[in-house]
Amino acid sequence: MDNVGKEEDIYASSGEATSGFGLFVLSNERVEYHFREEDMNLDEAESYIENYLNNLPDETIYELCKKMCAWKDDVLTDCYPAMKSPDGLSDAQGRDILRFISVSDIYIHRNPYDKNDTLFGASALAGMQWEFEDGIEIIIKGKEVLEVREFLGYGEYAIWEENDYR
Repeated sequence: MDNVGKEEDIYASSGEATSGFGLFVLSNERVEYHFREEDMNLDEAESYIENYLNNLPDETIYELCKKMCAWKDDVLTDCYPAMKSPDGLSDAQGRDILRFISVSDIYIHRNPYDKNDTLFGASALAGMQWEFEDGIEIIIKGKEVLEVREFLGYGEYAIWEENDYR
């Protein structure tokens, strides 16, 4: 990451937040990465970006694209049936869908229920040419895409469930 520095705490909790810019390989864009220093240090965040987020296996990318296409199809059919979509959007399937997204920010999280868990998660915020309101949130745990949904901003609580750690 470059241009790394402190920022106002973008999370609801206390602690110092840090952000920096770097490449997100999947969308081939420069994005802003955010993390809390109480959860991880810069080396851990950069390692997760390099070894996980920017090294997603083909099956994970396939699953992500499948979920984004399902989201797109639902929105275009149910919410905006009369909308004139950009050329190729309505027929886009598989990796073709990636040209219609724009990732702006990625928030990296540590498991809030087990601070010793070495597997990080992330929520990627994306603008999509078929979701005009709030954009979408891509929820990732390790290298697994858990969900593609409207942006809700639940952070780490969208990735881990307390019931799994009782």
